[in-house]
Amino acid sequence: MLKWKILAVLGLTFGVAGMVWGYAQEKKAVGFFELRVYSAQPGKRDALAARFADRTAAIFARHGITNVGYWIPQQSDPEIGVSAENTFIYVRGYPSKEERDKRLKAVRDDPEFVQVVTKQEENPATKLVMKVHNIDMTPNGTYTTISLAK
Repeated sequence: MLKWKILAVLGLTFGVAGMVWGYAQEKKAVGFFELRVYSAQPGKRDALAARFADRTAAIFARHGITNVGYWIPQQSDPEIGVSAENTFIYVRGYPSKEERDKRLKAVRDDPEFVQVVTKQEENPATKLVMKVHNIDMTPNGTYTTISLAK
């Protein structure tokens, strides 16, 4: 009888410990995100999107930046400055603001980025971007399903 009581207590202990461990493993809304809204030079939005698809997103990933998503608006909204013809939007993710700063410095120093982006944007004949808006964001509330591991 004592053996069964000991086994029951051990089973209950391991069960509670397993539940606590399971809750600790749940994704918490952590991380730091940037909403980037690009206004491309007239007629250059698709070339800008192609540059991200072909090269820039891979450079970001190589430096530990999460490419959350890339979008092309389907309608214009002049009130917020979105033109369906010339706007390109994306979200990048990082574990923290400090990590963002460190990783973006590494991107700017990357020879491939300098060749693919910096030099192209410095040349008026090949420049694709007219203006960039950046909004820093952090997840809010337990209802947020997106997060980045620390």
